[in-house]
Amino acid sequence: MIELYLRLLDRVLTPLLLLIGVVLLLRGHDAPGGGFIAALMVSAAIALQILSNGARLVRARIGRALQPLIATGLLLGVGSALLGVFTGQGFFAGIWWSIHWGPIDYKIGTPVLFDLGVFLAVTGATIAFMLGLSTNVIETTDEPRLGKRPVQHAAQPARRGEEAQ
Repeated sequence: MIELYLRLLDRVLTPLLLLIGVVLLLRGHDAPGGGFIAALMVSAAIALQILSNGARLVRARIGRALQPLIATGLLLGVGSALLGVFTGQGFFAGIWWSIHWGPIDYKIGTPVLFDLGVFLAVTGATIAFMLGLSTNVIETTDEPRLGKRPVQHAAQPARRGEEAQ
């Protein structure tokens, strides 16, 4: 029965945590927030996915994208720091552009790109860490999980002096 509550919380909280993460990322250069705390919020949403659906399913969905995610984040962070050098304004200089899209005016610049790089790198690293922690966890339940087939366990090898049955 606990699993039912966890799955219900997953359906409610995961979109909410992802939305809060995006808001924190976009407001981070002007208000409290930023790439690091936004990445932790998104990682909390993925941790909830791991707890409710299992690490195997989450690893199958996003496992291959984690290393490119970390690499892209590092490249964005370093690239945003070096952009000021290439324009002659110095290392980590804030260069800003304005985007006008209907009633929305959003300014984007090198601090936002740096926050995005931190967001991608921290998200990829924390999810990889959480999936790494769950690699040796064996699901011991033999009862079906809400529409899923039961876990098949490998046969235990016979001990010395005992015959396999």
